[in-house]
Amino acid sequence: MAYLSKDAFSISSDSLYNYNNRLISLKWNHEFNEKNNGEFVIANSRYKFNIDYENSDNDNFNQSFQIGETELKFKMNYVLNNSHKINYGISGKLYNAYPGEIKPIGDNNLITPLTIPKEKALESGVFISDKYELNKKLLLDFGLRFSFYAALGPGNKRVYSDYLPKSEATVIDTLTYGQNEVIKTYGGPEIRLSGRYLLAEDLSLKASYNNAFQYIHTLSSNTTVSPIDTWKISDGYIKPQKAQQFSLGLYKNFNINAFELSIEGFYKKQQNILDFKTGSKLLLNEYIETEVLQGEGKAYGVEFLFKKNKGDFTGWLGYTFSRSFFKLDSNFPQERVNGGDYFPSNFDKPHDISLVLNYKFTQRISLSSNFIYQTGRPVTFPVGNYQFNGAEYVVYSDRNQFRIPDYYRLDLGINFEGNHKKNKIAHSFWSLSVYNILGRNNPYSVFFVNDDGDIQALQSSIFSIPVPSLTYNIRF
Repeated sequence: MAYLSKDAFSISSDSLYNYNNRLISLKWNHEFNEKNNGEFVIANSRYKFNIDYENSDNDNFNQSFQIGETELKFKMNYVLNNSHKINYGISGKLYNAYPGEIKPIGDNNLITPLTIPKEKALESGVFISDKYELNKKLLLDFGLRFSFYAALGPGNKRVYSDYLPKSEATVIDTLTYGQNEVIKTYGGPEIRLSGRYLLAEDLSLKASYNNAFQYIHTLSSNTTVSPIDTWKISDGYIKPQKAQQFSLGLYKNFNINAFELSIEGFYKKQQNILDFKTGSKLLLNEYIETEVLQGEGKAYGVEFLFKKNKGDFTGWLGYTFSRSFFKLDSNFPQERVNGGDYFPSNFDKPHDISLVLNYKFTQRISLSSNFIYQTGRPVTFPVGNYQFNGAEYVVYSDRNQFRIPDYYRLDLGINFEGNHKKNKIAHSFWSLSVYNILGRNNPYSVFFVNDDGDIQALQSSIFSIPVPSLTYNIRF
């Protein structure tokens, strides 16, 4: 399988933002005998963004960020008997992160070129699971994975004082590591437990528990001009995130699976979540550990889903109420956010509604629609300013105290299929669709500019007009 995409957009005439995604994967399946079959997967992915800035001054530049992963995985499936289906295997993933570089464009440029050193790490694991059908009503699924992670050189690691916040002034030593030398290791067991009990033939109860490590972190903000997320891999300063999640759900089918109805609740507890200090500089910062904080997180919610699977008219309606909170506390007052209390995370969107409807006029012509509504994401606003020693400073609200406007979007599409002859080598169809047909100006972020001492809030949006597209699809 291969996937390649490139997107570019401009907010102003002097800036161009480029986003590139690439994925290549190969899978080999083999049946060794009636009870054993396996698969081998090799995959490589890369994400990259660039900012090209050009105006009439001598500060034109090109800025970029890139992260890539290469994974090898071998998995075996073993059917012990009708009650036990066992999976086991090993996996390894190599991370390569390029935290960023900036290059000046043109002569007599005021921009100083800078390249942040590359980061590298290896994640590996061994796993086994057993899907055990105790009887016709009760199905259990047990899984265990041991995860191991190593941050690798080359690189330099600052040593900071244990009694002061991390900063340029609290460095007491610097350690140097050679090529592929282990800088720091993490790891531990990951457990997955789930069960399904049939209360009736068309009514079931499901419950699950799992814990996991996450070695790659996302750093994002809703108060930047452009949608830029950066990723940070765990190292000697930044620990991997840990999460535990519990869920319980009830599932019901009607009229021989013509309709489905489900409701499921969940609770998630996190450790070592990564967020940034107020006023931090995240891009092009070699010592990012001085600008970020790690703390606790929690999330909970309930999900409702109704589906219609049969007939000319099909679709589904989903509603989720969920909350997500972070807590960044510390022994140092400078490293506390909102006084060390919980605050809404960047992903806290209490209400989420999705409605998908499809209607078949004939065997070859169909209409589809997609409607999405989401509560606006939290954001931190400046609420005042003051002057000190001739310099002007901004006073911000509590972290994520406000929200950007709610998001909603309607998409429509019509599909024209070819004939349905069984002996055709390939089946094809045309799809004409319109994204955001209502032209809703959904803000992605809110940012602030200083206009002669007056701070103004502006919002940036992506695809704030209807966007038509025509697609030709071939299925073999």
